[in-house]
Amino acid sequence: MEELRLIEEIRKRAGSPGKGVRAGIGDDCAVLDYDSKKYLLWAADMLVEGTHFSVKEAGYRKIGRKAVAVNISDIAAMGGVPAYITVAAGIPPRMDRTAVRAVYDGIFGMCKDHGIRVIGGDTNRSDSLVISVSIIGFVEKKRLLRRNGAKEGDLILVTGPVRDGRRDHLDFVPRLKEARFLSARYSIHSMIDVSDGIAPDLGRICAESGLGCKVYAGSIPLSRRLTLEDALYYGESFELLFTMSATESRKLFLDMRSGRRAPLYFIIGEMSRKSGGLRLIRDEGRSVALKTKGYRHL
Repeated sequence: MEELRLIEEIRKRAGSPGKGVRAGIGDDCAVLDYDSKKYLLWAADMLVEGTHFSVKEAGYRKIGRKAVAVNISDIAAMGGVPAYITVAAGIPPRMDRTAVRAVYDGIFGMCKDHGIRVIGGDTNRSDSLVISVSIIGFVEKKRLLRRNGAKEGDLILVTGPVRDGRRDHLDFVPRLKEARFLSARYSIHSMIDVSDGIAPDLGRICAESGLGCKVYAGSIPLSRRLTLEDALYYGESFELLFTMSATESRKLFLDMRSGRRAPLYFIIGEMSRKSGGLRLIRDEGRSVALKTKGYRHL
């Protein structure tokens, strides 16, 4: 079954999340009331051998590291700061104690780098290696970022150059600092992390905001060896994709220049009316449909 269709079915069956839940299914994290100044962010992500990694190519430590990193990226996409995780691991019989330790070395190393505490979890026997991490973070109410706030005429920006998800997915650094920088200084209307590809993840912003978009192929910043096709549809780069007004965008780039820092943010398109659909503008000016296919988890 297609992943997006399955998620939508689950969303309908789940119904209203109830009192105290500000956002449920449909964002990178669930958003819950916490206190007068902050929301609690809660997310979960699972890595499955054969779908998200090959042990032979990756090594156990990097697999553990990525299991935490993808969850931190979800917290970043909401403008928050990670605090706690639980880790559930399905461990195949072929793994000895040294291999299991290596996985947890990667987990604890990433947690140490970001001030995260491991507070629980579970282990079970499994046919293949599976690591499921649940993460809790916090965000100031005025700095919460979601997918559903994009406005017609917003510019679409991405952190970058966009990383090569095929080669760099085990070593990426979550864009936590960038998200905190943006949410502190500018009015960001929507944000998502690029896990499945620019096209499907931008499609999620469009769907949640009730808008269409235009993406300019020649404006997407590509890292060395990365193809436009992979940037759009493969994913696993975990850059941040976000929208803001043209006025706020000018402020951002003026601030970057005045600080004598190389821009980390690139304008790649604009939000448009829903009736216009999702369009990709090729270098020669030809407009084609921007498909929302992406990295397949199912």
